[in-house]
Amino acid sequence: MLRQRLNGVYMYKKIAALVLAAALLCSCTARVSVQRIPAELPRAEAPSATPTPEPTPAFTEEQQRYGSAALLTDPTVLVNVFLNDAAHSCTWDAEDRAAAVQRTAMAVDWINAQAAGYGAAPQLICDRSGDGSDAALTRSYLLQSAIRGGENSEESTAFLEEMDALCESLAADSRLAVYGARQIAFLFYLPISGTSFTMAHYADDGASFYYEYSCLYKTDAYTDGEPESPATFAHEILHLFGAPDFYEGSSDPYVDAALTAYVEETYPDDIMFSTYEADGTSRFDAISKTMSPLTAYCLGLAESCPELEQFPALGRVEPGVFRHGTADSEEPTTDAWPGAVAV
Repeated sequence: MLRQRLNGVYMYKKIAALVLAAALLCSCTARVSVQRIPAELPRAEAPSATPTPEPTPAFTEEQQRYGSAALLTDPTVLVNVFLNDAAHSCTWDAEDRAAAVQRTAMAVDWINAQAAGYGAAPQLICDRSGDGSDAALTRSYLLQSAIRGGENSEESTAFLEEMDALCESLAADSRLAVYGARQIAFLFYLPISGTSFTMAHYADDGASFYYEYSCLYKTDAYTDGEPESPATFAHEILHLFGAPDFYEGSSDPYVDAALTAYVEETYPDDIMFSTYEADGTSRFDAISKTMSPLTAYCLGLAESCPELEQFPALGRVEPGVFRHGTADSEEPTTDAWPGAVAV
């Protein structure tokens, strides 16, 4: 699920697809300037993050268009960060942490295998230790702001600002330079039940909100406390590189009701349409979903797709890039409405 940044406002989009019936829950929260983490990082657990240097580095025109995660085929470091809310006894134990790391690696392996079918070779660098012991790629962090979770997962502005600042701090860590990757993205693991989402950079944001991240909850709010599935992890990671949601209520301007109906009929197993099995359950031993030619096109793994003639708005897709506005206009949309629910 992708959350859109819209003129300084977050528009939240949700999916409840237990039996492939999608539910959209939207709300708006004003976004203000990012507050930097103090240099001493009193909330960080070992290994502590390095403070962001001043002044904030300038980003090139290309970086401002893509954000911190550009194209899927670019070398990209994925940094795992396990968030702990000790004040409310919400923490990660070693077993759950290791399981999440393993599901993340499974998601990356699935992405690699699917992309290979289109002649592409992603270069996603993630923790392969199996238990989260790679100190450069997997961290722990003690939260200051509260976390909410639930089916809406309407996390507070304070939480989102804290994550933005943490991204800047972690990106400056010299230990990551050994991987030689220009791109970076963050996977934040929340120790509560919720609906996972991704904060992607939009080309319209320029140098703002540069670092991109996914928030992955320990358990799925829609499946009676089951862990979030590896398919969900793969779905959110693909958002970082420009894959849209194809379910009803998608915030992507070129995904309308007609395209959603087409995907449901033509590519019902596309991972960007649903991460659940046909009976509404989640699978943990493998990812049974597919990356359709339509999703591959949006990710830049294919130069074209069969749907271009039928859905000409897809011709505006720029791989790896999200933009504000509607399919017919470059102007930002303004029709977000707090509390609205579409089923």
